[in-house]
Amino acid sequence: MRFLRFNLSSHKKMESDLGKVDLTPPQFYVLATIGYAGSLPFGEIGAKMMVTVSNLTGIVDRLEQKKLVLRKRDATDRRVVHVALTDKGANLYKTTIPLFERSISEIFSSLDLPRQKELSALLRTLNHANLTVLR
Repeated sequence: MRFLRFNLSSHKKMESDLGKVDLTPPQFYVLATIGYAGSLPFGEIGAKMMVTVSNLTGIVDRLEQKKLVLRKRDATDRRVVHVALTDKGANLYKTTIPLFERSISEIFSSLDLPRQKELSALLRTLNHANLTVLR
């Protein structure tokens, strides 16, 4: 229950902070994924975010309406659709990363640096174990 309570409160903080730049957390995660990796097919974005392509479609639709991303058909396989940042999306991604980092820093500020590193290692272990189970 403590984990769920923490997850909910940290998500609300993230929603509030990202709302200042008119993004939801899932929209930011798509922007960040593409901003970091470059243009990606829908399936890869979904796998990195651990969401289905059908859930991702609505998020990308809204980002496209805001002119932050665009869809491009693959040149060799027309069934594959890539999502890329527009110039506006790339600029928002670059300016939003510091906001995101500040928000994360505030969420974990009650832990000193050694405990933050310990928590990070524990979460990495849990994520790896869960990814293995999901495969």
